[in-house]
Amino acid sequence: MSSSTCLLDPCPSWLVSAGREMTRSWLQAIINASLREGSFPQPLKEAVVRPLLKKPSLDPANLNNFRPVSNLPFVGKVVERVVALQLRRSLDETDYLDPFQSGFRPGYSTETTLVELMDDLWRAR
Repeated sequence: MSSSTCLLDPCPSWLVSAGREMTRSWLQAIINASLREGSFPQPLKEAVVRPLLKKPSLDPANLNNFRPVSNLPFVGKVVERVVALQLRRSLDETDYLDPFQSGFRPGYSTETTLVELMDDLWRAR
């Protein structure tokens, strides 16, 4: 996870990381409250959006050569990561996903699916 601090963070992300033993309980309280209430705190949804030149060789005078980059609050990233890990674990434990589901699963990709499909087609000849 990137350690860059967002302007919306109340303190630098490196400070939260450095004091993780002291911040663990309040981070855990935020995460548990978010899961319990089924909501995500509004301040954690806000982002600082900055333009980024797509390639250094492009003309910075042309606005079409830029893309937006959103910098999100550090705590929001932590909450999102914990929720994603819990959701993935739950889906894996309950065998909810189709065995051929490849997107958004660690260790699976469209390339591995394509290789498996080509192998199946080759064997079926």
